[in-house]
Amino acid sequence: MTRIGSVLHLVVAAIFVICGVIFAMQPDARIITDAARLAAPLLPPVAPTSIAIPHLYLNPDNLLMWMLLIAVWMMVMLDAVGQWIDPSDDEPIRAGRPRVWPMLLGALVLASVWPLLIDNPGVLTLASVAGAVAATVGARRAAGRHRPAIGFLAGWATALASAALAELTAVQFGLSAQVVSAVAILPAAAFGMAAQMWIGPSVGYSVALIWAFCGLAISTMGSDPMIALAAIIGISAMATVLIRAAS
Repeated sequence: MTRIGSVLHLVVAAIFVICGVIFAMQPDARIITDAARLAAPLLPPVAPTSIAIPHLYLNPDNLLMWMLLIAVWMMVMLDAVGQWIDPSDDEPIRAGRPRVWPMLLGALVLASVWPLLIDNPGVLTLASVAGAVAATVGARRAAGRHRPAIGFLAGWATALASAALAELTAVQFGLSAQVVSAVAILPAAAFGMAAQMWIGPSVGYSVALIWAFCGLAISTMGSDPMIALAAIIGISAMATVLIRAAS
């Protein structure tokens, strides 16, 4: 990566983090999750007007989701700074392997606009799926180059893309919040297992997905045991491939 490319990487990473922080700090009253009810038991019961599961990744309602989001921001910025100091996309370090930065920058640009699309499930689904695919391809290319942030970003993006797809399905078919929460986990776990095997020895992808499943379960599983079961299945599946990738 040239010096100009390193600067562009830093700028795009900073834009991604700034957009994420601005949106995450905004209050969202459209959905009251189980975690919010536990935090404020005196709130009057209010029926949610939207499933809004992608909000749980971009505008967290519990500590675990906040920690995941902060971890994504920190790892993306540290990776950008690391590439400025010691780029790994240049020869001879790259050793003829595909460049990582085109996929990574594409994923970060798409991720930067996700908050703007949060009220448009169809467009958000397309943008989040495209971003998750770009990040996953980048993680595959970065495997073995000591850049765990890309796999971590890809895992988080996969979880959000599955949540966006679940919300779109809910809008189209009128599914309950409980069913949508389960739908947000199981497809991500199925895709995540295949993606982790394809990425290879880089455990960041599975760690981020497991973290996301735990956070989503905390926010929603109190309303229905099916959500807890889906979370357990997803976590178990990703733990299996995580162990295999680590070994």
